[in-house]
Amino acid sequence: MTSPSPSAYLLKRKVVLLNRAPADLSSAAIVRVIVDAESDPNAQPLIERARALHGDLKPKQLYALPATDSDSPRYLAVLSKEPAKRLAGNPPGAAHQATVWGAQLGALLLSQSALAEFPSVFVDASATLVARLEGQQQHFVVGLLERSTSLKIKEATAFETLERKPLKIWCEHIGEESRITGEKIAGAMLMTRSLVNMPPNILNPESFEMFARELVRRECDLENDPNKIAVEVFQRDKLLAEGCGLINAVGQGSDVPPRLIRLTYFPRSSGKPLKHVSLVGKGITFDSGGLDIKGSSFMRNMKKDMGGSAAALGVFMALARLGAPVRVTCYLALAENMISGRSMRPGDVYKAKNGLTVEIDNTDAEGRLVLADALCYAAAEKPDWLIDLATLTGAARVALGPYVDSLFCSNGEIEKLLVETGLQLGDWVWPLPLVEDYETWLDSTVADVVNSASSGHGGAITAATFLKKFVGQTNWTHIDTYMWSDKVTELNHESGATAKCVRLLTHAIGLWANQ
Repeated sequence: MTSPSPSAYLLKRKVVLLNRAPADLSSAAIVRVIVDAESDPNAQPLIERARALHGDLKPKQLYALPATDSDSPRYLAVLSKEPAKRLAGNPPGAAHQATVWGAQLGALLLSQSALAEFPSVFVDASATLVARLEGQQQHFVVGLLERSTSLKIKEATAFETLERKPLKIWCEHIGEESRITGEKIAGAMLMTRSLVNMPPNILNPESFEMFARELVRRECDLENDPNKIAVEVFQRDKLLAEGCGLINAVGQGSDVPPRLIRLTYFPRSSGKPLKHVSLVGKGITFDSGGLDIKGSSFMRNMKKDMGGSAAALGVFMALARLGAPVRVTCYLALAENMISGRSMRPGDVYKAKNGLTVEIDNTDAEGRLVLADALCYAAAEKPDWLIDLATLTGAARVALGPYVDSLFCSNGEIEKLLVETGLQLGDWVWPLPLVEDYETWLDSTVADVVNSASSGHGGAITAATFLKKFVGQTNWTHIDTYMWSDKVTELNHESGATAKCVRLLTHAIGLWANQ
């Protein structure tokens, strides 16, 4: 055991949604929530009372209202009328707006220390908000829960003693199915953020494996189904025996050996043929750059270089918890890219699982190497849809910034599905081309291919072109994601780890599976 299990360091939710109304509403903090006072005549008396006490009302504010009788709201929450940001001139999707409203409300309720005096909070949405949330309630729940976390690392026992108890909320107009679905998706996102945020002395390939096993055990116990999720771990010796020279080359400089984790979700039999989707995640738990070492400013946040594996695991667990009618396989390619006398060197040549030889041009182009061997395993199963997620290139961030992920698809219909789903959810991806002429930039004089292109142009495209050599003819999607926010955003109340792509792929796979 080289580090503690990361399960003790999971981010803690500060909001708990009740599944039934508080028994005694007279002791609850009653909060009336509005988004558009002018078009909601039923809210006008409350608006006037609030204005008389507080003056002009501003969005994203919570106003105290003295109770006139046992049924009157004690607080009025005002949310932004049009809160969601947009992409490329497209109007914000209804799901995106609902998510941001939930995030705004969660932030408002948590910011009021007076609410901690109440055992629970009763949220009463205005008629306008109820109408706007029609069909989008699960997304409102996701926003309410996702924003209500802190990224600070605290062990579970310390959290309970140092932080106040979670805020208990009952939302009258949220259906039970929407609440459960939203909680399951938000839980998967929270797990993803926990992993990305984890310090590299706590999360390494070994402890990541322990966490994955524990997570699967808990899920199977919860469902009383020991066969719901299967786990298989390929250790270094087995990977070497099966010809996976690339993932081992990346991890050989570390004292913690690399490994490949394979998770499989088997849905309960529906009597119908099931589609098969395979997820592959880059899991570099820390990236020093290897012998082509990164500068200190670039190395600072390289604990997040396993963000692709965290997102893949988040999508996998969300689909399993939701009981999605699709077979799901998830490969987590885990390694540390460290410096030692065993580290791979520029000029070294290693063989991939599919037999291709790869010359190491740059030891800091390691993510595509661990993905390559994992993609070979996934492609060999001939899934109906193969998806890889990776914090792969700085070039993707230069092209699209931190909040829009680079999307490469071999299937036009799947590309359209992902772009449109991203616009609806606010979990944005944007397509980039695979340019055949750039393939010559990966030519090697001593091997089949080099791991880093000879040209400095189009870095996200040449990285995707490298990966394409290991996926065969299957429907393939590559997402170059960032998994980090350098500032406060609509859903993150602190800078740090995000759960990018978890909602996007969970919903897109669900839609695709039912086509």
